[in-house]
Amino acid sequence: MKVLPIFSVLLAAGAAWFYLFGSTSEGGEVEAPTEYASDFWDVWERWESENGEVTYRFSTPNKEVFHIANKNNINSVEGYSVGEMEVKPYRGGYLVGTLRSLENWVDEPGEMSEKWSVSSEKYITLENLKDGRFKLLSGNNKIIIWINSFDEPEIIDGFSEYLLDDRIVYTRLEVEEVIEEVYNPVSHVIAQGILGVTRNHRNGSDLDIVWNEDLNAVQAMGSGGEVVWSKILENGVEPIGMSFEVDLYGNNKYQTAFAVASAIFLVDVLGNNVSGFPYKENGITSFAVFDYDHNDKFRFLVATDAGRLYNLRGEGQNTPGWNFKVLSNGVSIQQLSHLRVGQSDYIYAGCSDGSVRLLRRNGQLRGSTSVRVNPTFAPAIRLSSTIGKSAVLFIDEQGWVQELTFADAKYVGMSGLTKADKVSLIDMDGDGVEEVVTELNGVRSVFNSRNEKIN
Repeated sequence: MKVLPIFSVLLAAGAAWFYLFGSTSEGGEVEAPTEYASDFWDVWERWESENGEVTYRFSTPNKEVFHIANKNNINSVEGYSVGEMEVKPYRGGYLVGTLRSLENWVDEPGEMSEKWSVSSEKYITLENLKDGRFKLLSGNNKIIIWINSFDEPEIIDGFSEYLLDDRIVYTRLEVEEVIEEVYNPVSHVIAQGILGVTRNHRNGSDLDIVWNEDLNAVQAMGSGGEVVWSKILENGVEPIGMSFEVDLYGNNKYQTAFAVASAIFLVDVLGNNVSGFPYKENGITSFAVFDYDHNDKFRFLVATDAGRLYNLRGEGQNTPGWNFKVLSNGVSIQQLSHLRVGQSDYIYAGCSDGSVRLLRRNGQLRGSTSVRVNPTFAPAIRLSSTIGKSAVLFIDEQGWVQELTFADAKYVGMSGLTKADKVSLIDMDGDGVEEVVTELNGVRSVFNSRNEKIN
Protein backbone atom coordinates (compact mmCIF):
# COMPACT_ATOMS: atom_id res chain seq x y z
CA MET A 1 0.00 0.00 0.00
CA LYS A 2 3.02 2.32 0.44
CA VAL A 3 4.42 1.69 -3.03
CA LEU A 4 2.43 4.48 -4.72
CA PRO A 5 3.51 7.32 -2.36
CA ILE A 6 7.16 6.21 -2.59
CA PHE A 7 6.91 6.07 -6.39
CA SER A 8 5.42 9.57 -6.45
CA VAL A 9 8.28 10.95 -4.37
CA LEU A 10 10.85 9.32 -6.64
CA LEU A 11 9.09 10.64 -9.74
CA ALA A 12 9.03 14.18 -8.35
CA ALA A 13 12.69 13.98 -7.39
CA GLY A 14 13.59 12.71 -10.85
CA ALA A 15 11.69 15.55 -12.49
CA ALA A 16 13.46 18.10 -10.33
CA TRP A 17 16.86 16.59 -11.11
CA PHE A 18 16.09 16.64 -14.84
CA TYR A 19 15.05 20.29 -14.70
CA LEU A 20 18.16 21.35 -12.81
CA PHE A 21 20.77 19.18 -14.47
CA GLY A 22 19.40 17.20 -17.37
CA SER A 23 17.58 19.86 -19.36
CA THR A 24 19.80 22.06 -21.50
CA SER A 25 17.10 24.20 -23.09
CA GLU A 26 13.75 25.54 -22.03
CA GLY A 27 12.30 24.23 -25.26
CA GLY A 28 11.56 25.77 -28.63
CA GLU A 29 13.78 28.02 -30.68
CA VAL A 30 16.25 30.17 -28.74
CA GLU A 31 15.36 33.79 -29.48
CA ALA A 32 17.95 36.57 -29.49
CA PRO A 33 17.59 38.60 -26.26
CA THR A 34 18.61 41.74 -28.17
CA GLU A 35 15.17 41.70 -29.77
CA TYR A 36 13.59 42.35 -26.36
CA ALA A 37 16.16 43.94 -24.01
CA SER A 38 15.43 47.44 -22.73
CA ASP A 39 17.51 50.62 -22.77
CA PHE A 40 18.13 50.16 -19.03
CA TRP A 41 21.30 48.29 -20.05
CA ASP A 42 24.07 50.68 -21.21
CA VAL A 43 26.43 48.09 -22.72
CA TRP A 44 25.42 45.06 -24.78
CA GLU A 45 27.98 42.38 -25.69
CA ARG A 46 27.87 39.21 -27.74
CA TRP A 47 30.68 36.70 -28.08
CA GLU A 48 30.95 33.31 -29.71
CA SER A 49 33.18 30.54 -28.37
CA GLU A 50 35.23 28.17 -30.49
CA ASN A 51 32.49 25.53 -30.27
CA GLY A 52 29.88 27.97 -31.58
CA GLU A 53 28.15 28.71 -28.25
CA VAL A 54 26.88 32.30 -28.10
CA THR A 55 26.80 34.33 -24.88
CA TYR A 56 25.27 37.77 -24.37
CA ARG A 57 26.03 40.23 -21.57
CA PHE A 58 23.86 43.25 -20.73
CA SER A 59 25.35 45.60 -18.16
CA THR A 60 25.25 48.92 -16.31
CA PRO A 61 28.01 50.17 -13.97
CA ASN A 62 26.63 48.03 -11.11
CA LYS A 63 24.38 45.37 -12.65
CA GLU A 64 24.70 42.71 -15.33
CA VAL A 65 22.65 39.91 -16.85
CA PHE A 66 23.91 37.15 -19.13
CA HIS A 67 22.01 35.15 -21.72
CA ILE A 68 23.02 31.60 -22.63
CA ALA A 69 21.32 29.05 -24.85
CA ASN A 70 22.47 25.98 -22.93
CA LYS A 71 22.17 25.62 -19.16
CA ASN A 72 25.31 23.46 -19.10
CA ASN A 73 27.31 26.55 -20.10
CA ILE A 74 26.54 28.47 -16.92
CA ASN A 75 30.15 27.99 -15.83
CA SER A 76 31.20 30.29 -18.69
CA VAL A 77 29.65 33.28 -16.91
CA GLU A 78 30.27 32.39 -13.28
CA GLY A 79 32.72 34.66 -11.55
CA TYR A 80 31.67 37.82 -13.37
CA SER A 81 29.20 38.98 -10.71
CA VAL A 82 29.53 39.34 -6.97
CA GLY A 83 26.71 37.41 -5.35
CA GLU A 84 24.81 34.21 -5.92
CA MET A 85 23.85 33.67 -9.55
CA GLU A 86 20.25 32.80 -10.42
CA VAL A 87 19.09 31.06 -13.61
CA LYS A 88 15.83 32.07 -15.25
CA PRO A 89 14.36 30.31 -18.32
CA TYR A 90 13.83 32.87 -21.08
CA ARG A 91 12.55 32.49 -24.66
CA GLY A 92 14.17 29.13 -25.32
CA GLY A 93 17.38 29.99 -23.45
CA TYR A 94 18.34 31.28 -19.99
CA LEU A 95 19.03 34.58 -18.27
CA VAL A 96 21.75 34.39 -15.63
CA GLY A 97 22.51 36.99 -12.97
CA THR A 98 22.01 37.99 -9.38
CA LEU A 99 18.41 38.32 -8.25
CA ARG A 100 18.92 42.08 -7.94
CA SER A 101 20.07 42.28 -11.57
CA LEU A 102 17.39 39.97 -12.95
CA GLU A 103 14.69 42.13 -11.38
CA ASN A 104 15.67 44.89 -13.82
CA TRP A 105 15.09 42.77 -16.92
CA VAL A 106 11.94 43.74 -18.83
CA ASP A 107 10.92 43.09 -22.42
CA GLU A 108 10.88 46.69 -23.60
CA PRO A 109 13.08 47.15 -26.70
CA GLY A 110 14.15 50.70 -27.48
CA GLU A 111 16.99 52.54 -29.20
CA MET A 112 19.64 49.97 -28.29
CA SER A 113 17.60 47.13 -29.79
CA GLU A 114 17.00 49.18 -32.93
CA LYS A 115 20.71 49.84 -33.39
CA TRP A 116 21.97 46.35 -32.49
CA SER A 117 23.53 44.59 -35.45
CA VAL A 118 24.86 41.05 -35.84
CA SER A 119 27.83 40.25 -38.05
CA SER A 120 30.14 37.31 -38.69
CA GLU A 121 32.58 38.62 -36.06
CA LYS A 122 33.14 36.61 -32.87
CA TYR A 123 32.74 39.66 -30.62
CA ILE A 124 30.28 42.55 -30.92
CA THR A 125 29.50 45.31 -28.45
CA LEU A 126 27.05 48.24 -28.46
CA GLU A 127 27.37 51.09 -25.96
CA ASN A 128 25.12 54.03 -25.09
CA LEU A 129 27.66 56.86 -24.74
CA LYS A 130 25.11 58.91 -22.72
CA ASP A 131 25.58 62.05 -24.83
CA GLY A 132 23.03 61.17 -27.49
CA ARG A 133 25.50 58.95 -29.32
CA PHE A 134 25.77 55.18 -29.60
CA LYS A 135 28.87 53.18 -30.54
CA LEU A 136 28.95 49.67 -32.03
CA LEU A 137 32.17 47.66 -32.41
CA SER A 138 32.09 44.70 -34.77
CA GLY A 139 35.23 42.69 -34.10
CA ASN A 140 38.38 44.68 -34.82
CA ASN A 141 37.43 45.81 -38.30
CA LYS A 142 34.26 47.92 -38.10
CA ILE A 143 33.04 50.77 -35.89
CA ILE A 144 29.67 52.49 -36.18
CA ILE A 145 28.88 55.69 -34.27
CA TRP A 146 25.37 57.14 -34.27
CA ILE A 147 25.66 60.91 -34.01
CA ASN A 148 23.34 63.60 -32.67
CA SER A 149 25.17 66.57 -34.17
CA PHE A 150 26.97 67.03 -37.42
CA ASP A 151 30.49 67.73 -36.28
CA GLU A 152 33.29 66.57 -38.51
CA PRO A 153 33.78 62.82 -37.95
CA GLU A 154 36.58 61.80 -35.64
CA ILE A 155 39.60 60.48 -37.51
CA ILE A 156 40.54 56.98 -36.35
CA ASP A 157 43.99 55.80 -37.40
CA GLY A 158 43.87 52.82 -39.73
CA PHE A 159 40.17 53.30 -40.59
CA SER A 160 38.32 54.90 -43.47
CA GLU A 161 35.03 56.62 -42.69
CA TYR A 162 31.82 57.48 -44.49
CA LEU A 163 28.54 59.05 -43.45
CA LEU A 164 25.35 57.02 -43.74
CA ASP A 165 22.20 58.90 -42.66
CA ASP A 166 22.56 59.40 -38.90
CA ARG A 167 25.76 57.41 -38.38
CA ILE A 168 29.42 57.29 -39.28
CA VAL A 169 30.80 53.91 -40.37
CA TYR A 170 34.52 53.22 -39.92
CA THR A 171 36.16 50.30 -41.76
CA ARG A 172 39.71 49.14 -41.14
CA LEU A 173 41.87 49.99 -44.14
CA GLU A 174 43.85 46.75 -43.83
CA VAL A 175 40.64 44.79 -44.49
CA GLU A 176 40.02 46.69 -47.72
CA GLU A 177 43.60 45.98 -48.81
CA VAL A 178 43.21 42.25 -48.10
CA ILE A 179 39.98 42.17 -50.10
CA GLU A 180 41.84 43.79 -52.97
CA GLU A 181 44.54 41.10 -52.85
CA VAL A 182 42.20 38.09 -52.73
CA TYR A 183 39.95 39.30 -55.50
CA ASN A 184 37.45 36.88 -56.95
CA PRO A 185 34.18 37.58 -58.79
CA VAL A 186 32.05 36.44 -55.85
CA SER A 187 33.64 38.05 -52.81
CA HIS A 188 35.46 41.11 -54.21
CA VAL A 189 33.59 44.18 -52.97
CA ILE A 190 34.59 47.80 -53.39
CA ALA A 191 31.49 49.92 -52.87
CA GLN A 192 31.49 52.80 -55.35
CA GLY A 193 28.30 54.35 -53.95
CA ILE A 194 25.81 53.73 -51.17
CA LEU A 195 22.26 53.58 -52.48
CA GLY A 196 20.46 53.03 -49.18
CA VAL A 197 19.89 50.73 -46.20
CA THR A 198 17.52 47.79 -45.77
CA ARG A 199 16.94 45.87 -42.57
CA ASN A 200 17.79 42.17 -42.53
CA HIS A 201 14.89 40.66 -40.58
CA ARG A 202 16.64 37.29 -40.42
CA ASN A 203 19.33 38.45 -37.99
CA GLY A 204 18.36 41.98 -36.95
CA SER A 205 21.25 43.68 -38.77
CA ASP A 206 21.30 46.33 -41.50
CA LEU A 207 22.21 45.73 -45.12
CA ASP A 208 24.07 48.50 -46.92
CA ILE A 209 22.81 48.57 -50.51
CA VAL A 210 25.74 49.62 -52.69
CA TRP A 211 26.62 50.12 -56.33
CA ASN A 212 29.76 48.15 -57.16
CA GLU A 213 31.05 49.70 -60.36
CA ASP A 214 33.87 47.17 -60.71
CA LEU A 215 31.42 44.29 -60.99
CA ASN A 216 28.59 46.37 -62.49
CA ALA A 217 26.35 45.07 -59.72
CA VAL A 218 23.96 46.27 -57.03
CA GLN A 219 24.92 44.44 -53.85
CA ALA A 220 23.68 44.05 -50.29
CA MET A 221 26.53 44.20 -47.79
CA GLY A 222 26.21 42.64 -44.34
CA SER A 223 27.50 44.38 -41.23
CA GLY A 224 30.62 42.23 -41.34
CA GLY A 225 31.45 43.35 -44.89
CA GLU A 226 30.17 40.14 -46.51
CA VAL A 227 28.10 40.11 -49.70
CA VAL A 228 24.57 38.92 -48.82
CA TRP A 229 23.21 39.19 -52.34
CA SER A 230 24.31 40.60 -55.68
CA LYS A 231 22.40 41.65 -58.80
CA ILE A 232 24.79 41.89 -61.74
CA LEU A 233 23.51 44.32 -64.38
CA GLU A 234 24.15 44.38 -68.09
CA ASN A 235 27.18 46.34 -69.29
CA GLY A 236 26.50 50.07 -69.34
CA VAL A 237 23.45 49.79 -67.04
CA GLU A 238 23.55 51.67 -63.73
CA PRO A 239 21.05 52.19 -60.91
CA ILE A 240 18.94 55.35 -61.00
CA GLY A 241 18.84 57.33 -57.77
CA MET A 242 18.64 55.58 -54.43
CA SER A 243 17.29 52.28 -53.14
CA PHE A 244 14.24 51.94 -50.91
CA GLU A 245 13.34 49.58 -48.05
CA VAL A 246 9.94 47.95 -48.59
CA ASP A 247 7.77 45.71 -46.41
CA LEU A 248 5.51 44.67 -49.26
CA TYR A 249 3.41 42.17 -47.31
CA GLY A 250 3.32 44.06 -44.01
CA ASN A 251 4.92 41.19 -42.08
CA ASN A 252 8.21 42.83 -41.00
CA LYS A 253 10.10 40.98 -43.73
CA TYR A 254 11.92 43.54 -45.79
CA GLN A 255 12.79 43.88 -49.46
CA THR A 256 14.95 46.31 -51.42
CA ALA A 257 13.61 48.29 -54.38
CA PHE A 258 15.86 49.96 -56.95
CA ALA A 259 15.63 51.01 -60.58
CA VAL A 260 17.67 50.95 -63.75
CA ALA A 261 16.72 52.54 -67.07
CA SER A 262 14.78 49.49 -68.22
CA ALA A 263 13.35 47.90 -65.06
CA ILE A 264 12.30 48.17 -61.43
CA PHE A 265 13.74 45.51 -59.12
CA LEU A 266 12.32 44.32 -55.81
CA VAL A 267 14.67 41.88 -54.09
CA ASP A 268 14.16 39.95 -50.86
CA VAL A 269 16.83 39.44 -48.20
CA LEU A 270 18.10 36.28 -49.93
CA GLY A 271 18.51 38.06 -53.27
CA ASN A 272 15.42 36.57 -54.88
CA ASN A 273 13.14 38.65 -57.09
CA VAL A 274 9.73 39.28 -55.53
CA SER A 275 6.77 38.03 -57.59
CA GLY A 276 5.87 40.59 -60.25
CA PHE A 277 9.42 41.97 -60.45
CA PRO A 278 11.53 43.03 -62.20
CA TYR A 279 8.91 45.33 -63.69
CA LYS A 280 10.03 46.09 -67.24
CA GLU A 281 9.61 49.57 -68.73
CA ASN A 282 11.70 51.43 -71.31
CA GLY A 283 13.38 54.77 -70.70
CA ILE A 284 12.97 55.10 -66.92
CA THR A 285 14.17 58.53 -65.77
CA SER A 286 13.14 58.58 -62.11
CA PHE A 287 11.88 56.18 -59.46
CA ALA A 288 10.59 56.46 -55.90
CA VAL A 289 8.71 54.40 -53.33
CA PHE A 290 6.17 56.13 -51.07
CA ASP A 291 4.31 54.90 -47.99
CA TYR A 292 2.11 57.97 -47.56
CA ASP A 293 0.55 57.07 -44.20
CA HIS A 294 3.26 54.72 -42.88
CA ASN A 295 0.85 51.78 -43.00
CA ASP A 296 2.79 49.51 -45.39
CA LYS A 297 0.67 50.50 -48.41
CA PHE A 298 3.63 51.11 -50.68
CA ARG A 299 3.38 52.88 -54.02
CA PHE A 300 6.07 52.57 -56.70
CA LEU A 301 6.26 55.67 -58.91
CA VAL A 302 8.04 55.22 -62.23
CA ALA A 303 8.74 58.12 -64.62
CA THR A 304 9.83 57.62 -68.24
CA ASP A 305 11.43 59.67 -71.01
CA ALA A 306 8.11 59.60 -72.85
CA GLY A 307 6.69 61.96 -70.21
CA ARG A 308 4.71 59.26 -68.43
CA LEU A 309 4.45 58.63 -64.70
CA TYR A 310 3.22 55.20 -63.60
CA ASN A 311 1.94 54.32 -60.15
CA LEU A 312 2.27 50.67 -59.11
CA ARG A 313 1.28 48.76 -56.00
CA GLY A 314 1.61 45.22 -54.65
CA GLU A 315 3.35 42.86 -57.02
CA GLY A 316 3.68 45.38 -59.86
CA GLN A 317 -0.02 46.07 -60.52
CA ASN A 318 -1.29 49.46 -61.65
CA THR A 319 -2.81 51.52 -58.82
CA PRO A 320 -6.56 52.13 -59.42
CA GLY A 321 -7.61 55.77 -59.78
CA TRP A 322 -4.23 57.03 -61.01
CA ASN A 323 -4.82 59.89 -63.46
CA PHE A 324 -1.57 61.53 -64.52
CA LYS A 325 -1.56 63.66 -67.66
CA VAL A 326 1.34 62.69 -69.92
CA LEU A 327 3.91 65.47 -70.36
CA SER A 328 4.54 66.78 -73.86
CA ASN A 329 7.35 68.35 -75.91
CA GLY A 330 9.94 65.82 -74.76
CA VAL A 331 9.67 66.83 -71.08
CA SER A 332 10.11 64.05 -68.52
CA ILE A 333 10.23 63.79 -64.73
CA GLN A 334 13.73 63.55 -63.25
CA GLN A 335 13.11 63.89 -59.49
CA LEU A 336 10.31 62.56 -57.25
CA SER A 337 9.57 63.28 -53.58
CA HIS A 338 6.60 62.96 -51.25
CA LEU A 339 5.77 66.05 -49.16
CA ARG A 340 3.34 66.31 -46.27
CA VAL A 341 2.33 69.87 -45.36
CA GLY A 342 -0.27 69.92 -42.60
CA GLN A 343 -2.95 67.44 -43.66
CA SER A 344 -2.15 67.72 -47.38
CA ASP A 345 0.00 65.44 -49.53
CA TYR A 346 2.05 66.60 -52.49
CA ILE A 347 4.11 64.62 -54.95
CA TYR A 348 7.03 66.78 -56.02
CA ALA A 349 7.85 66.11 -59.67
CA GLY A 350 10.96 67.93 -60.92
CA CYS A 351 11.10 67.92 -64.69
CA SER A 352 13.86 67.82 -67.31
CA ASP A 353 13.12 71.43 -68.44
CA GLY A 354 13.51 72.74 -64.86
CA SER A 355 9.79 73.10 -64.21
CA VAL A 356 8.16 71.61 -61.10
CA ARG A 357 4.75 70.01 -60.79
CA LEU A 358 3.03 69.45 -57.46
CA LEU A 359 0.67 66.48 -57.76
CA ARG A 360 -2.08 64.86 -55.75
CA ARG A 361 -1.94 61.20 -54.72
CA ASN A 362 -4.04 60.36 -57.79
CA GLY A 363 -1.56 62.02 -60.15
CA GLN A 364 -3.61 65.12 -60.93
CA LEU A 365 -2.12 68.58 -60.60
CA ARG A 366 -2.57 69.90 -57.06
CA GLY A 367 -0.67 73.18 -57.26
CA SER A 368 1.37 75.19 -59.70
CA THR A 369 4.67 76.99 -59.11
CA SER A 370 6.96 79.09 -61.27
CA VAL A 371 10.21 77.84 -59.68
CA ARG A 372 12.85 76.50 -62.05
CA VAL A 373 15.17 73.85 -60.63
CA ASN A 374 18.29 72.37 -62.19
CA PRO A 375 17.27 68.71 -62.69
CA THR A 376 20.85 67.38 -62.62
CA PHE A 377 21.05 67.09 -58.82
CA ALA A 378 18.50 65.82 -56.31
CA PRO A 379 16.84 68.76 -54.49
CA ALA A 380 15.88 69.09 -50.82
CA ILE A 381 12.60 70.56 -49.58
CA ARG A 382 12.42 72.88 -46.57
CA LEU A 383 8.81 72.57 -45.37
CA SER A 384 6.84 75.38 -43.74
CA SER A 385 3.25 75.92 -42.57
CA THR A 386 1.96 76.00 -46.17
CA ILE A 387 3.23 74.67 -49.47
CA GLY A 388 3.61 78.25 -50.72
CA LYS A 389 5.94 79.19 -47.86
CA SER A 390 7.90 75.97 -48.28
CA ALA A 391 11.06 76.14 -50.36
CA VAL A 392 13.17 73.94 -52.61
CA LEU A 393 16.95 73.85 -52.19
CA PHE A 394 18.93 72.85 -55.26
CA ILE A 395 22.28 73.23 -56.99
CA ASP A 396 22.27 75.51 -60.00
CA GLU A 397 24.20 75.14 -63.26
CA GLN A 398 27.21 76.99 -61.78
CA GLY A 399 27.30 74.74 -58.70
CA TRP A 400 25.81 77.21 -56.19
CA VAL A 401 23.14 76.23 -53.68
CA GLN A 402 19.92 78.14 -54.28
CA GLU A 403 16.66 78.22 -52.32
CA LEU A 404 13.33 79.25 -53.86
CA THR A 405 9.88 79.47 -52.26
CA PHE A 406 7.12 77.65 -54.13
CA ALA A 407 4.65 80.54 -53.97
CA ASP A 408 6.66 83.26 -55.71
CA ALA A 409 9.98 81.67 -56.72
CA LYS A 410 11.77 84.16 -54.46
CA TYR A 411 15.44 83.57 -53.66
CA VAL A 412 15.73 83.12 -49.89
CA GLY A 413 17.76 81.42 -47.18
CA MET A 414 20.73 79.49 -48.53
CA SER A 415 20.77 81.13 -51.95
CA GLY A 416 24.32 81.88 -53.07
CA LEU A 417 25.96 81.08 -49.72
CA THR A 418 28.00 78.08 -50.80
CA LYS A 419 28.83 75.76 -53.66
CA ALA A 420 28.01 72.04 -53.45
CA ASP A 421 27.50 68.84 -55.38
CA LYS A 422 24.94 67.53 -52.87
CA VAL A 423 22.39 69.18 -50.59
CA SER A 424 20.08 67.62 -48.01
CA LEU A 425 18.08 68.44 -44.89
CA ILE A 426 18.77 66.42 -41.71
CA ASP A 427 17.80 66.99 -38.09
CA MET A 428 21.27 66.47 -36.69
CA ASP A 429 20.74 67.46 -33.05
CA GLY A 430 17.30 65.95 -32.46
CA ASP A 431 15.59 69.29 -31.76
CA GLY A 432 12.93 68.81 -34.44
CA VAL A 433 14.51 71.40 -36.77
CA GLU A 434 16.39 70.21 -39.83
CA GLU A 435 19.85 71.52 -40.65
CA VAL A 436 21.05 72.09 -44.22
CA VAL A 437 23.88 69.68 -45.05
CA THR A 438 25.98 70.27 -48.16
CA GLU A 439 28.87 68.34 -49.68
CA LEU A 440 31.48 69.50 -52.14
CA ASN A 441 34.16 67.10 -53.34
CA GLY A 442 33.58 64.96 -50.24
CA VAL A 443 33.81 67.87 -47.76
CA ARG A 444 30.67 68.43 -45.66
CA SER A 445 29.29 71.69 -44.32
CA VAL A 446 26.32 72.18 -42.00
CA PHE A 447 24.10 75.25 -41.68
CA ASN A 448 21.54 75.88 -38.94
CA SER A 449 17.98 77.13 -39.41
CA ARG A 450 19.33 80.70 -39.65
CA ASN A 451 21.60 79.55 -42.51
CA GLU A 452 24.72 80.05 -40.38
CA LYS A 453 27.57 77.63 -40.93
CA ILE A 454 28.09 75.64 -37.73
CA ASN A 455 30.99 73.32 -38.52
